[in-house]
Amino acid sequence: MSLNRVRIVGTGSYLPGLPVTGDRVEAVLGPITEAPTKVQSFIQNMGRRVLDQGGVQTRHFAIDPETENMTHSFSTLALEASRRALEMAGLESQEVDLLIIGCPSYDQSTPPTSALLQEQLAIQNCAELEIHSNCTGVGKGMQIAYDALRCGRYKTALICYSQLSSVYLRSCYFNQSKINKVNAALRWILADGAGAVVLTTTHNGTCPHEVLGTYVESVGADRPAGMTAGGAVADLAMANHQIPELYEDGRHHLWQDFTAVNDRAAPLLLEGILRMTKSLKIDTTSVDHYVVSIPTRKLYEQHIPEFLDKLGITPEEIKFRSDKIGYCGGAATLIQLDQMVRSGELQSGELAVVHAVESSKWMTAGFAVRW
Repeated sequence: MSLNRVRIVGTGSYLPGLPVTGDRVEAVLGPITEAPTKVQSFIQNMGRRVLDQGGVQTRHFAIDPETENMTHSFSTLALEASRRALEMAGLESQEVDLLIIGCPSYDQSTPPTSALLQEQLAIQNCAELEIHSNCTGVGKGMQIAYDALRCGRYKTALICYSQLSSVYLRSCYFNQSKINKVNAALRWILADGAGAVVLTTTHNGTCPHEVLGTYVESVGADRPAGMTAGGAVADLAMANHQIPELYEDGRHHLWQDFTAVNDRAAPLLLEGILRMTKSLKIDTTSVDHYVVSIPTRKLYEQHIPEFLDKLGITPEEIKFRSDKIGYCGGAATLIQLDQMVRSGELQSGELAVVHAVESSKWMTAGFAVRW
């Protein structure tokens, strides 16, 4: 059985609202006025330091600054990026026969967000899949689509990822009496956005923008979770501990183990890249662009020497790319790839490795493309 070759024919991204500078983060997300005294002091004294270390000049939130209401859901945010990817590809949405969306949560418990996006795209008939994952959702979606197109099950796939961090970051979401320093700090780090790619198959001798392979791994079986957000089945198992008690405890808050992320995330990302390039028989020194999920400039500068050494590259091949868009979680690498394509930074014939690490339970995933 001969396998199809798979290529990217369109990329798209979407950043909601106007750019938000660091001094306006609190105003857009809403003030924290009822937190414990120590947290209030942290917000007042450490906010600027966290922003400076993050190296992010502007970010985007799907929030109406006047009403503080959300302007998008996961599906409608993905819709904007998907339309742009389809437009670049020169395809109508009806030509998509495999639709995959990744997101860290969902619009409704049911129906799936993928089916909602299908409806918004006016696709009458397609296969649809929703991947519940954070930063590795892109790599997972690409692997499913790549394998399905290679074997001929489908001809055209639309893969997108939607990130709505601000749902968890608005002041109205918190039980402010239970907010801690981590909950507060995440408001200065995370951002909203969506990215998308369109894949098709070809049998031609030449195959521009060819996907060379994908890679997915989970290495967190013996590691505690590095990022959590409560509010689902595990928190509602006891009959006498439901939504009111969940809110009272503050267990619905988004939390991250910053110490573990600072120590483990970048090394695990590097290990994942090395395992992926080895499995795909790619010489790491031949890669022109590493598009990776590094959320802050502090982490980038702290760990970049090891990346340069192990991969045999220069800083030009692995840039910090979140300074103007913030860290959009799982959507980050697709947004960055789209910006590189549209600006002409990614040139014909160049090799790009797109790879992300996810701290929720320590996973990495990505793909390689010969542009």
